[in-house]
Amino acid sequence: MRENVKPELSLEQLRTLLPPVEMDFDTPEGAILCLEDACRRQNIESACICKNFMVEGTLKLLDLDPNLARDPEFRKKNALLLERTYRKATTESWPDLKGVESFFIDRQLYTDGIVMVTELHRLRDGTFNQRKLLVAKTKDGWKVLNEISDDELD
Repeated sequence: MRENVKPELSLEQLRTLLPPVEMDFDTPEGAILCLEDACRRQNIESACICKNFMVEGTLKLLDLDPNLARDPEFRKKNALLLERTYRKATTESWPDLKGVESFFIDRQLYTDGIVMVTELHRLRDGTFNQRKLLVAKTKDGWKVLNEISDDELD
């Protein structure tokens, strides 16, 4: 996450020029809002519904060893491990999203069925952070995968 980012648009422009996003699984941005809402409510079950650990894990395996990514049993075990790790880390330290306003400033194709969404957060103190998230189209709608750094894109 890039911290203390200066947006190219003013706050008023961000609020008026960017299209509104519904909190649902019909769009990648809507899925991100659903996950953020679950985190605000500190509801781990709702947060996990917003994610797809199988797709996230398979992407990680493809980077590590494509042969492992072809093994369905290994993919399943890897997805379970990712979910357990996510549940533990999240419930031990919920992200503080109180008063955070989200703006979605970019969406790019990452790979087939997966997009990278650039989100700008306006924090309570008026500063901005920027992050990039991978989101996958699934049979259940869009699901959030993981944050991705600029280094991982190179």
